[in-house]
Amino acid sequence: MSKLKVTILQIAREDIAEIYFYIAADNPKSALALTGKIADKIDTLAEFPFIGKIVPDNELAKQEYRMLIIESHIVFYKVMGDEVIVYRVLHGMRDCPDLLV
Repeated sequence: MSKLKVTILQIAREDIAEIYFYIAADNPKSALALTGKIADKIDTLAEFPFIGKIVPDNELAKQEYRMLIIESHIVFYKVMGDEVIVYRVLHGMRDCPDLLV
């Protein structure tokens, strides 16, 4: 299988920036490490788009959302043909289904 195109929606980019700035207020080095780890995992989706699980929420599962857990954060994405679309990157304690609908 060839590599898929990975598209990160603007709101997901903003999520990553928000994660960085929140953590950087106390520990810039940790913020950089975590956001780098998130970026690396998202890059991995180009070769291994199905490594994430189907989201356990019934409505989101029907819409074929997948999730990739990175520490306490979740990358929500869909595989659509030859493209992976990253919709959100959220902390696991947030009400994620409401933020995706």
